Amino acid sequence: MVSSSESGNRRALQPLNQRLPATARWAASLPDEVQPLGLLQSLPRIANTIAHLWQDNAALRASLDDLLVDRRGGRRGFPPEIQNELLVLREYCEGRFPGASPPA
Repeated sequence: MVSSSESGNRRALQPLNQRLPATARWAASLPDEVQPLGLLQSLPRIANTIAHLWQDNAALRASLDDLLVDRRGGRRGFPPEIQNELLVLREYCEGRFPGASPPA
């Protein structure tokens, strides 16, 4: 049993900040122009989350919206390259990306 003093010192588990093999496979399965290479390199924990949610359209859209829309105010936002990659992924998963079909 964990004492109350020990439980106060524990932090919540953080997402793994390295690209998982499943995430690499997911990215490779995307058309070249959709692959979020900057995201994979700079923010692998976010790429892991997107890859994990890719087959759940509702959860994926909610996650992408949370990343792209500042609902709390005062967020710094993503670098332009990452912001663009997130927008392209959202357009692709919504079937709005030119020349590409969305995930099944």
